[in-house]
Amino acid sequence: MKSFCPALFALSLLVSSAALALPDASPASPPHLVGSWSWSDPRQCSETYEYADDGSGRVASGEERAEMAYIFDPAPLVNGFHRLDATITRDNGMTDCAGAANDDTRARYTVFIKFSQDGEQHIVCMEPDLEHCFGPLQRQRAGRGI
Repeated sequence: MKSFCPALFALSLLVSSAALALPDASPASPPHLVGSWSWSDPRQCSETYEYADDGSGRVASGEERAEMAYIFDPAPLVNGFHRLDATITRDNGMTDCAGAANDDTRARYTVFIKFSQDGEQHIVCMEPDLEHCFGPLQRQRAGRGI
């Protein structure tokens, strides 16, 4: 579940903000985080995030599987980012896409999400800017989750 941890953000520095190809404009309608989102890092390690309506979620990152509780703020900050606070509630401790094999149970993370204009992609950043981000994550259709 290192996607919310500094280890993956160090890896994410390999992904330039220009390569993310997300427009500056905010989505036309309020973004909907609920659902399944996936991406592959530059080494082709895949990650999938599932967000449920009830504030629970699951993450698959490489061999690691984690569960989380999250709070997503649908109101964007001035620059179009949305705040996401997550707490890892269970982690299998296997190796994630950043190469770490830690049990992050009880770890808390705050990240900032920016959606594409059509709401079908988003990037995840450590701060509400384009400096340290990963993605874009693509919305997955039903049946392609974790």
